[in-house]
Amino acid sequence: MGQRSASWLAWSLWALSMALTALSLWLLVLNSSHPDVPDYVFWPENVLFSVDYSTVGAVILPRMPLENPISWLFCAIGFLWAVIHFIGEYAIYALLAAPGSLPAGQAASWLYTWPWVLDFGLLMFLALLFPNGRLPSLRWRWFARLSALLTLVAMGFAAFSPGQIVVGLPGIRNPLGIEGLPNAYKPVQALMIVLLAGAVASLLMRRLYVRGVERQQTKWLLTPPR
Repeated sequence: MGQRSASWLAWSLWALSMALTALSLWLLVLNSSHPDVPDYVFWPENVLFSVDYSTVGAVILPRMPLENPISWLFCAIGFLWAVIHFIGEYAIYALLAAPGSLPAGQAASWLYTWPWVLDFGLLMFLALLFPNGRLPSLRWRWFARLSALLTLVAMGFAAFSPGQIVVGLPGIRNPLGIEGLPNAYKPVQALMIVLLAGAVASLLMRRLYVRGVERQQTKWLLTPPR
């Protein structure tokens, strides 16, 4: 893929993210008009992350070597947050706010159960590989492999965890949940936060020895917005 095609793809993902975010906010307004329907509590974070990560990914892609996955990670993370928000709002409207008004509400609720785990995994790899697309050292290879494996396992547990979808959609049950398994949403969430914290620790350690442009790049990612 050439630089021009890659840039076109990145901005196409940005446009899709913005469109999904706009539709999500419209559904949020419709859902909020029903006071007895629980809100999708993570919508501010989803809007912020989808807009920020998608925009950063599209902007920096032409300025980075194509073999560096960092810009693509930004694009994918932003797009996934937009998808997750849209699916969550859609499921709430189709199943709770106006039951039967939209098709595939149950399918949407199941599709919501696992992509957020993948998004946490991508965030973890973004911190682990930032800014040059490589691990801080070979000593982190085991952590990257273990994290990838645990992310896949966690996605499986989330996809088939029975009962209420307590992370984001507490008023909706997983239609494909396997009875007899424990409700794993909270433990999965805790696991992904721990993995993300480990990746951030690798970024902090990287900052101790990098110099020049890479040091400024790590400072940019680690500095909270004001």
